[in-house]
Amino acid sequence: MQLNTSYQYIPVTNLQQALKWYSEHLGFKLAVEDPICLELRTESGVRVFLIPNDEGKVTSHMNYANGVQATYGFTVAEDIHSLYQQFKDKGIKVGKLSDYQGLSFKFFDPDGNAIELWGDYPTT
Repeated sequence: MQLNTSYQYIPVTNLQQALKWYSEHLGFKLAVEDPICLELRTESGVRVFLIPNDEGKVTSHMNYANGVQATYGFTVAEDIHSLYQQFKDKGIKVGKLSDYQGLSFKFFDPDGNAIELWGDYPTT
């Protein structure tokens, strides 16, 4: 077996608003509109499924005493420092820039779901 890519389910309170946000900030495009979810994809094949979270009680991250841990993230080729600043400039809530096995930072979508962007392992 060879795994090709992965997908995530992301609970959101408003499917259409979340579609707009994920498209604008992460480059996703609507691939499939289903009565129970929206499937979004990037040009490189990354997939997410936006699912209804009408009462807003479900999150897609883990809650610990010392904060939240994202359960999914995306690796990027772009300069992570620039992306971090871009997210801050756009008013997206971000965590601190961290340097562990490569640079990364946590950010939050409008529903409060924690997501990570990771610059991958250092090459030097």
